[in-house]
Amino acid sequence: MAQNITLFKDRPLQLALGGELSPITVAYQTYGKLNAEKSNAVLLCHALTGDAEPSYDSPTEKGWWQDFIGKGLAFDIEQYFFICSNVLGGCKGTTGPSSLNPKTNKPYGSEFPIITVQDIVTVQRELLDYLNIPTLHAVVGGSFGGMQATQWGISYPEQVRNIINLCSSLTLSAEAIGFNHVMRQAIINDPYFNGGDYYDGIAPDNGLKIARMLGMLTYRTDIQLAKAFGRETKQQGKIWGDHFQVESYLSYQGMKFLGRFDANTYLRLLRALDLYNPGLGYTNEDEALKRIKANYTLIGVTSDQLFKQVDLHKSKQKLEQAGVNLEFHEFNSDFGHDSFLVDYDFFEPMIKKGLAK
Repeated sequence: MAQNITLFKDRPLQLALGGELSPITVAYQTYGKLNAEKSNAVLLCHALTGDAEPSYDSPTEKGWWQDFIGKGLAFDIEQYFFICSNVLGGCKGTTGPSSLNPKTNKPYGSEFPIITVQDIVTVQRELLDYLNIPTLHAVVGGSFGGMQATQWGISYPEQVRNIINLCSSLTLSAEAIGFNHVMRQAIINDPYFNGGDYYDGIAPDNGLKIARMLGMLTYRTDIQLAKAFGRETKQQGKIWGDHFQVESYLSYQGMKFLGRFDANTYLRLLRALDLYNPGLGYTNEDEALKRIKANYTLIGVTSDQLFKQVDLHKSKQKLEQAGVNLEFHEFNSDFGHDSFLVDYDFFEPMIKKGLAK
């Protein structure tokens, strides 16, 4: 089970785009053992809808990196000490829009400020200070987590030895921002959204469900969907509903999402994904990237429909031009963007190599 601590009690967190938050509760989990030198700590940064528990001690539930964490696995708990926290703005234990605002004793809702990847990383650094861990052997993240890993190298260059970025470019493409816009519109146009202040009434579940269904299409590939469902229909399908098996799959994923996520959190984190700019607070992006001293491993998937191959290659070029010690890998997978969660055999040797530096 994740642990909860309260940070920023005596001084508020000053947010990158203005505003402040105090106090901030953070949910986190650890795996493995910290060595005497405190030199084997690895921060795992979760993707958009992840949480602080990538691995569960349960026979009935699986964490989002369950198959990657364990003795001798890609994230070897006998060799490293892993920390994972739910991001700022989340809804799985860390302060977010559904949390109580101490000024009103009601959920923040619409009053929760816009947050950035930079803010998320600042809170993670505060957590490590609380745990008395001065440096990190590595920061590892996939997708939205990959942006966090990059920002660690920029914000705290002296405190990170290795960065492993799985399936994430330095910035989000116009097409990807467009997908996020449509998902947000589905939520905010739900009749129950109420400007984000829906906690005393009915949640905007239909909007959130539709948003999740669209998101799922960007995480997979046409090849994988064709293999899994093709044009198969349901025996009792509805012509305007789940007539095809792929429609039933998307509806199931949308309904399942409602049980574990908050619409306001989805809005805030999608926008943080859109807004990520490594150059925020610096003269330009190149100045920011030149701050990175860590060994940087970038892994892309050629079939990724969210962080596309062209965007990963642009990121590779920018990192190399900034003088970052970069190692780049790419491969194809039917699972597309989601492959970093499921294609263990592809990622395992590259993760181990990146951690061994």
